[in-house]
Amino acid sequence: MNPTQMFDREEMMRLTREGMENSLRFFLTINENILKMGEWQMENLTEHNKRAVETINKAYEEHQKVSRVIMGRIETVCREVIKHATPQEKAAGSEK
Repeated sequence: MNPTQMFDREEMMRLTREGMENSLRFFLTINENILKMGEWQMENLTEHNKRAVETINKAYEEHQKVSRVIMGRIETVCREVIKHATPQEKAAGSEK
């Protein structure tokens, strides 16, 4: 056997080209799938973020409502305490 019969240059070129094409196709497919997964996650994340913001806004509105009620009640109680704690002026004619 001579060296030219043991090593078929054309066959090696064909196998190399085929291997590179398959490798390139494989990595392109992986990249496309990763990009699709990223888009899915962004869509889901965006939807979750919208729901989270809505929940936070509702909680904030409820907090404001309750705070207004509490502050109104505190104000009323403070006015009553001040009213009862300060001496009342008697009518000018009733002292004599």
